[in-house]
Amino acid sequence: MTDINLSCNCSQVKAIVHDVSPGSGNRLTCYCDDCQSFAKQLNRADDVLDEYGGTDIYQVTPSQIEITHGIDNIRCLRLTSKGLYRWYAGCCNTPIGNTVSGKMPFVGLIHNFIVQDELLDSKIGPVLGPVFEKFATKPLPPLRSGQKSQWIMLLRMLGKILQWKIQGKERPNPFFNSDNKPVCEPKIVD
Repeated sequence: MTDINLSCNCSQVKAIVHDVSPGSGNRLTCYCDDCQSFAKQLNRADDVLDEYGGTDIYQVTPSQIEITHGIDNIRCLRLTSKGLYRWYAGCCNTPIGNTVSGKMPFVGLIHNFIVQDELLDSKIGPVLGPVFEKFATKPLPPLRSGQKSQWIMLLRMLGKILQWKIQGKERPNPFFNSDNKPVCEPKIVD
């Protein structure tokens, strides 16, 4: 297991994800319309979304993430009052990740916040497959060899969340206080 560094584009927000390996999380491409809307809300669609409208996401537990600098620059928005908490760096609008709640042991880190290096794929593994393909902005090419189907990816994600919940991996959580309230008031973008 190793650590990976996280940083917003202007380096005002920095963090570390501890104890990662290719099997410790899920790496996928999400094509849902909400991930696309989030990138557009931040005016970052050009560098967040791939040519089909997908976002490269690495799913880990909140307990693995340590914010080391710039916690005051972290902002949150929700696309609806009951939607995911979508975290970003307010200093430069770099998307950070998505969470369900303070009780759910799950953070979907967005690739723009992950410091890219030549060893990243060996540290966290390659993209395993797509989810929510029906929202892609244009037809996806046939699945590449080795990629898992959407249903396998969703089952894998649910299995990881259940395992992480049993292990108590929702705490500590850099995005929610001990009473499960977000560290900053989310902006609702209905």
